[in-house]
Amino acid sequence: MSRRSERLLLARALVNISTSISRLRFLSEVMERRVSMLRERGMESIAEEIEVKRKILVRALSELESISERLRTLIELGTISGDLVGIASIVKDVRLAIKDLQPEIAASLGEAISYIEEALESSKG
Repeated sequence: MSRRSERLLLARALVNISTSISRLRFLSEVMERRVSMLRERGMESIAEEIEVKRKILVRALSELESISERLRTLIELGTISGDLVGIASIVKDVRLAIKDLQPEIAASLGEAISYIEEALESSKG
């Protein structure tokens, strides 16, 4: 497979990750507002449950933002490197962390992982 095809696979992975980032940002903001509202109403225990879930999503968001930057750099440089193994591993970890909270986003990340792994395989051949 050509370098151009590998870059296209990485670009597709980046699209999936970017979409996931946008969704996680939105969900985090909604959850933050909900927590604030619940605390105002004295519903601390429910607010705390939601806050715990929100923190998981915020950690996932942070990881994905970092991965997004690394992928952009690899695409710009046009290189397929050992970094992709680490990137795929982190995306898998994030996917696992949020799969019960946000299955749709986890599915999108699964597609991103497939694209990254396909780019890795084609670079070996």
